[in-house]
Amino acid sequence: MVKTVGIVSLSSGVLGESFVGEERLHALGLSVKYMPHAKMGMAYLRAHPEARAADLLAAFRDPEVDMILCAIGGDDTYKLASYLFENDALQKAVTDKIFLGFSDTTVNHFMLHKVGLPTFYGQAFLPDVCEIGADMLPYTR
Repeated sequence: MVKTVGIVSLSSGVLGESFVGEERLHALGLSVKYMPHAKMGMAYLRAHPEARAADLLAAFRDPEVDMILCAIGGDDTYKLASYLFENDALQKAVTDKIFLGFSDTTVNHFMLHKVGLPTFYGQAFLPDVCEIGADMLPYTR
């Protein structure tokens, strides 16, 4: 059962830009845990793929996190590969957790598949859970 959702920003850092809320996840009875760099903003995260990679590794290592949800897609998550595969860091960190995201996150799905973790290609935090409408789309709920 999923109790805590770890939010990572593996592509765009838009999550750190002051207009995002987590009320819907709380309404579903879920706790939200932002990984250390997830809300650092667009400029910082674009310049620091190592911080994005560190957040993914931290989410897998964190025993409180049951599911890893990507904040949003983007265009450069491939830059995490060298940090995730250096010294088998990803292989050593991966635990049996739900990983969910889409768009640029496809690259992360491939990386996780390479180390043996089945993943789910689907919703992301900002475009699906935090939609502007009064309610989530039924598929997302």
